[in-house]
Amino acid sequence: MSAAFSPAASSVPAASRAAAGGRRRQLGAVLAVWAAATALSLLLLRLSAQDTGATVWAPAAPSWMQHASFWDSGWYERIARAGYPTELPTGADGTVLQNPWAFMPLLPLLASALAWTGWSFYACATVVSLAASAAAALVMDCWLEPRVGRRASLWAVALVWCSPCAVVLQLPYAESLGLLAVGAALLLAQRGRFLAATPAVLAAALARPLGVPLTASLGLWWLWETVRAHRSAAAQASGFRLRLLGLTGVAAAGTLAWPLLAWVVTGRPDAYTATETSWRGGTLAPLLQWLTRSQWWVGDHLGWALLAGVVAVGGLVLSAPALRRLGAPAWLWCVGYCLYLLVFFDPTTSLLRLLLPLAPAGWALAARATPRMRLLLLALGIIGQVFWISWVWNGYSNITWVP
Repeated sequence: MSAAFSPAASSVPAASRAAAGGRRRQLGAVLAVWAAATALSLLLLRLSAQDTGATVWAPAAPSWMQHASFWDSGWYERIARAGYPTELPTGADGTVLQNPWAFMPLLPLLASALAWTGWSFYACATVVSLAASAAAALVMDCWLEPRVGRRASLWAVALVWCSPCAVVLQLPYAESLGLLAVGAALLLAQRGRFLAATPAVLAAALARPLGVPLTASLGLWWLWETVRAHRSAAAQASGFRLRLLGLTGVAAAGTLAWPLLAWVVTGRPDAYTATETSWRGGTLAPLLQWLTRSQWWVGDHLGWALLAGVVAVGGLVLSAPALRRLGAPAWLWCVGYCLYLLVFFDPTTSLLRLLLPLAPAGWALAARATPRMRLLLLALGIIGQVFWISWVWNGYSNITWVP
């Protein structure tokens, strides 16, 4: 019997076709889950609009596009319309005031590319966010499904896209672009396709302030692989580690590009950092803002205890076996991103939205949870979304919550 007609030879393409068919069905299922979750978020958003009073952005009971123009969406529209200022606005005491340099250019650039449609900026930006959101769900599934299984991965998409702040993934915000860029960068890097990962790494730095945590996570991954290689004498992996180190350097360069551009355009070396800190009314001193906020919640003498407790809880979550089983890239991304928030972020109510890049934790949770626990988590996420839309996006509460 010739090799061309042997059962072993003919089974290879058949197996490949079956695997490709299974992959297509999985991607179709991911899109179906994403579409259902996104439609539910839109329904909640539109129902809540009927109870929304007059705001600085729109009259009471705003339309869909008026509702989409709330909060930071207006900053992106301003960038698309007028660009970035060449001179930073300052107060009477010389302090830099809030201005567009705090917002990365990728979303307004992509939305402006759709201006030929004649739609408003908010409609174009919503299309960009929706497309990026769907693509992010597909990329995250391709990346993490081999680690958790198909069913758990579908549940993870449902949990992430029904989480309390998930509606922002379909609004004129750059969260969906950032999630897509980070997921694509780490997926391609994990597969050894470092050259293809380069545009995604740069896109992450130009979509959201994700360059620092992405550089940190890639550097930690390189260190992880280097230590493993020395322990196992795996000299054959040196090429992989060298390319990974190169990608880390690209991420670092992308991180520095925006502050350098702000410096060149405005003539101020601190243009970007001074703009960022104008929202918090303080300095960029590492860790200090977390201690200040802790003291605000429980008092000066107990603030350190609250902060220590938060750090301890974070450490326990990040060391969970289910998260580590996702692989070094996903685990170290979560570690690097949490360290970034702890060192640089001012923990206001925006923290809820800024936890969205920790989406891989949704895959770890879905893999670990029982069916009943998955349903409970899904229900809690939807309930949280109801409150987030009403209290935060709409400002329905008597307390001012910032998305």
